[in-house]
Amino acid sequence: MRAQAIQGNERCAAASFVRTRAELAATLTCANVAALRREIELAAQKSAQWSTATGPSPGSVDRSRVFDDVVASSYAELQRFQNHASHCKPYVLDRQSAVDHLRSMASLRYDAAPWNIWGGQQLDLGRAAAEHMRGNTNSSPFVSLSEDASQLLLSPDDANEYGAKAIAESANELHTYTVPRAATWTSEEIVRILEDGTENDEPNLAWVGDTPTEEREVLFLGGNLDDYRTASESNPYKKSETRG
Repeated sequence: MRAQAIQGNERCAAASFVRTRAELAATLTCANVAALRREIELAAQKSAQWSTATGPSPGSVDRSRVFDDVVASSYAELQRFQNHASHCKPYVLDRQSAVDHLRSMASLRYDAAPWNIWGGQQLDLGRAAAEHMRGNTNSSPFVSLSEDASQLLLSPDDANEYGAKAIAESANELHTYTVPRAATWTSEEIVRILEDGTENDEPNLAWVGDTPTEEREVLFLGGNLDDYRTASESNPYKKSETRG
């Protein structure tokens, strides 16, 4: 009866409800794809309890399409070379999950508003992310991934035994992760954060522009990357060892 009393232009159709719940799961809880499917199913079951007076029949909600659309818009499929499945932890803050980081940043921005909507934490993380992409990873809370693992074979740091090309040719395994975009940091986003946050107070950070972009590296902020693994295989690019 309450549903029927809602004006027609204020009603939420079942499909819209299910899609919105899925989008919130990706952005507010950093759900992995398995949890995303469960959220879509629960939302569809909830909407099935509504009267058809609120919109199209709940049975018409295409769960698979909602899942595919939300994954395409709110997730990134990334790859990472590893020697073992467990080798996907950051050097620091390895017990802090992706959603823990997001909630912490949101809380600090709320406390600082309206005077400083950025808050110091995001700027500090931007600096750490830039240092990570430049190879200084020992004090980093990030984990490196790539949009296309094969591109690491073209890395210019082929003389560096710890460089991207060396890792691509020596790692035992290649893993694929489907991660929420809310927990990822691209080189373009890092540069934007640093430029916006340092425009007035630190104008001499010339190294901001040195952040590499050609390898399509993407950083994951959190110690629970293994929650997002969706595929794994032996490294197809590994160089065979030669015996003298």
